[in-house]
Amino acid sequence: MKRKDIAVLIGVGVITGFISLIIASILFSVPKKQSSKVPAVDTITTSLPDIKNDPSYQPIFNSNAYDPAQPVQIGNTQNNTPFNSRGQ
Repeated sequence: MKRKDIAVLIGVGVITGFISLIIASILFSVPKKQSSKVPAVDTITTSLPDIKNDPSYQPIFNSNAYDPAQPVQIGNTQNNTPFNSRGQ
């Protein structure tokens, strides 16, 4: 390669670099700064509502439903250790 060829390649590379920089800055322009307001969230309380006495919860819960937290007696046995084979 001659010196003239290297100079032409460098010149073409520099011109191509500037053109690509201009095109990229047009296509990928930095968006303008926009401010957005985020709504504030209320604090969460640690106290639970009184479901049995609060009238706003009455239409949600069935007052005639069974309470799953109550123990259920099945049969006539008084055995407190059902998996003990001797029944002591």
